[in-house]
Amino acid sequence: MDIEFAKVIIDALTEALARKLPVTIKNSSNNSIIAFTATEGKIVMSLSKMPNLLDDLIHIISDAIGTGPDLVYNRISLIKEDFIIYYAVWIKDHEESQGFLEREFAMPQNHITFLSPKAITLIKDADISIEPN
Repeated sequence: MDIEFAKVIIDALTEALARKLPVTIKNSSNNSIIAFTATEGKIVMSLSKMPNLLDDLIHIISDAIGTGPDLVYNRISLIKEDFIIYYAVWIKDHEESQGFLEREFAMPQNHITFLSPKAITLIKDADISIEPN
């Protein structure tokens, strides 16, 4: 992975953490977007149109914060149905993340590819009722 690219990713995450607002990085050549939403309780990274970057992005963020993601999944975009969005979530606070997981998993279209033991525990304890389409 290019060191300059890694610096841009870390800078975006740092800005998201500092401002508590979503930060996006857009690649104009292929219209891909990397977005970070970070709070005291969780870090959510989403990626569109470039799934081959997902592993590299997960390694960059995991190395920076000292732990791997707790949840990795993808789903068809709720806004524009012609592409899939890939997500990686790092859970830092159980209470805040509980509500997030309940909202996310009320939507059955998620394709989960990884759950950490921490995420499994939160999902087991969650009040999830699947909404019919």
